[in-house]
Amino acid sequence: MSIAWAMYLASLGVLAVFGAHRLWLVVLARRVRAPLPAVVAEIPIVTVQLPLFDEPAVCARLIDAAAALDWPRDRLEIQILDDSRDETSAICAASAARLREDGFHVVHLRRSDRAGFKAGALEAGRAIARGSFLLVLDADFVPAPSLLCETVGYFADAQVAMVQVRWEHLNRPASLL
Repeated sequence: MSIAWAMYLASLGVLAVFGAHRLWLVVLARRVRAPLPAVVAEIPIVTVQLPLFDEPAVCARLIDAAAALDWPRDRLEIQILDDSRDETSAICAASAARLREDGFHVVHLRRSDRAGFKAGALEAGRAIARGSFLLVLDADFVPAPSLLCETVGYFADAQVAMVQVRWEHLNRPASLL
């Protein structure tokens, strides 16, 4: 019986330490505010990379979301990095053609092998990217149109190499989790 009590008290101790740590993080988060992004003097070219592999249900939505970003079209490059073996490639090709007709600079890059998987596709795209900044969006992402306007200014600080933003879920009301 004493072993059970010892395990119970040890578990409570671990949970108490964990809870105190989480409380400390909340206190720090409320105290420290992220600086506002600087105003960018010249609007840079941004390359939006969309790595895809057999994702026909979401690829068109992702491409349309990239095109909906509030950024000048002449300063925006969209790279569809498509390693798919199914109908995703046809959907991507049609979406790319439609966006080109609307004046977007769109590259639909297909590789003959999947070396490096999605990371390899991102590297292949980076090698030919026009932009001085890269925005990587996974297939399930639907960014707010204001994403680039809200984040590019942070790169005015020479100490900033990457900005990660919070994402939300489209199906949030569907589950308590």
